[in-house]
Amino acid sequence: MLKKYFIGLLILAILNFTGCTSLEVMNKEDVDKGLAPINLSEELFLTTKDSTRYHFLPANFSITSDTLYGKGTIENSSSIIPFQGSIALTDVVSFEQRTPDTLATIGLITGLLAIGLVIVSLGFAISFGERFGSD
Repeated sequence: MLKKYFIGLLILAILNFTGCTSLEVMNKEDVDKGLAPINLSEELFLTTKDSTRYHFLPANFSITSDTLYGKGTIENSSSIIPFQGSIALTDVVSFEQRTPDTLATIGLITGLLAIGLVIVSLGFAISFGERFGSD
């Protein structure tokens, strides 16, 4: 029985460690004003004025003055093309980065705990009913 509790706690710890994330869209104006900083240690998606979508892995891009330099991919609906070069920030429409969603992670863990509690309660109720209900 102790193994089941340990496994349950281990699963919750893994869920808490990985957590839930969401893709946050940041307007170019917000990035320019410093309201939405770009995290260089997270992957970056960006869309340019000509609707080209670029994807850069963490530490594969840098921003110097008004230009983004990096190695990544150009993604469209049918293919992924390698890219290495620079993009003028004046051509960028939006940036996207994954951000941790603490509220969703708490909701997920709370929901799993509630389901586990219901299952354990039903198990005790059935066990109690079998012991004392049939005479």
